[in-house]
Amino acid sequence: MGIHYTPIPADRLNAMRTAGEDEHGNKWQLKQAEGWEPLRCCFQRAEPGEEIALICYTPWTEPSPWLEAGPVFVHHEECAGYHDTDRYPDLFLNNKAILNPFDHSGARAYDHITFLDREDDHVAAVEHILNQPEVAYLHARSREAGCFHFLVTP
Repeated sequence: MGIHYTPIPADRLNAMRTAGEDEHGNKWQLKQAEGWEPLRCCFQRAEPGEEIALICYTPWTEPSPWLEAGPVFVHHEECAGYHDTDRYPDLFLNNKAILNPFDHSGARAYDHITFLDREDDHVAAVEHILNQPEVAYLHARSREAGCFHFLVTP
């Protein structure tokens, strides 16, 4: 099974940068990174002093009762992005995470929600969930803050 780990799409981020606000109307505002911030555009940790933005983001592009939006950090200006999409991002490999699966109709697949600790095998958990015939894709989120990490698709 070929699994893909997708960051926030560059075209959506560029549209927000051009508009000067995120998709929820929050001003696109320059922040100086402290050096701990996980960036959802390229799956890197921000360097101290790097120019970043804190935005509200949801992976959903259409109305949905499952829509969850929340704060995420991204580069203030366009970056190279994340291109190793067939590999679980190292930045999130040892985090406490929630794997939130969805079925083929777009509804949450409650029976397969998985809570991961730092020491758990995140890749094996993703593979196990996506091998369930009723699961179409999943969202990886922070178990501590609840914010979106990335989209996972088979």
